[in-house]
Amino acid sequence: MNPILSDAPESGDAFLRGVEAAHGIASPQQLFVWLRLHLHRFIPHDLALCWADAGREAGGAGVRVLNCVPMPDALTSRLADPLAPIWHVLVERWAQGGERARWLSLAGLGDELAMHLESAGFSQVLVHAVRLGPRQRADLLIAFLRQSPGDRQVGDEALTALELWMPYLHFAFVRAEEAVLRRPGSRLNDGTVKVLTARELQVLTAVRDAKANAQIGLLLGISPLTVKNHLRSIQKKLGAHNRAHAVAEAMSRRLIS
Repeated sequence: MNPILSDAPESGDAFLRGVEAAHGIASPQQLFVWLRLHLHRFIPHDLALCWADAGREAGGAGVRVLNCVPMPDALTSRLADPLAPIWHVLVERWAQGGERARWLSLAGLGDELAMHLESAGFSQVLVHAVRLGPRQRADLLIAFLRQSPGDRQVGDEALTALELWMPYLHFAFVRAEEAVLRRPGSRLNDGTVKVLTARELQVLTAVRDAKANAQIGLLLGISPLTVKNHLRSIQKKLGAHNRAHAVAEAMSRRLIS
């Protein structure tokens, strides 16, 4: 069991409340509140940055700057530029680290914008990303920064927490951005492509309900091996790393509820 959920019952309850609350996000403002109310306990931060890759079909490149501390307007504007070199530097360092959550020193990034963040009182950045399908670039990169990094234990716990939370962060971000695109005057393709077959949707719905492969097989009248093959196909189609990520991705695309 993940140590974040096993240390204390209240931590597990807080995690489940955060996952449930993610389904109610309907704006970037609500995403900010969700981060503060639910994720801050696990990942203490003063600044959250969400960078969406230019390949996203709905709206193109974009950055959400969600700060809890005052920052110079010029710095905020530069962070909001999705073409700023810092994003590609962070994605590259994330990939070099085995595509796992990792702490990076701003001083070691060699980027002008990183130096401006240092001047604003930040020293380290916690990063993780989501890569969908065979693309070379990340689809979404999340970065958390603190003006007071805290002790080593807090840093290690935040690293573990980000690994656990990343599928739900992706889901919450997509919900917030879809809400923006549905506003009058925004572009949105309402014809969602349902890339999964009817059987794959049945399997994934059962996974969402926390059923094991053997239980899904009994429910659908197929073998556990067939269930496993369906899950491999689902994860490949959705670009998911595991079962939980596949469920979060399918829910973000509204393939399942």
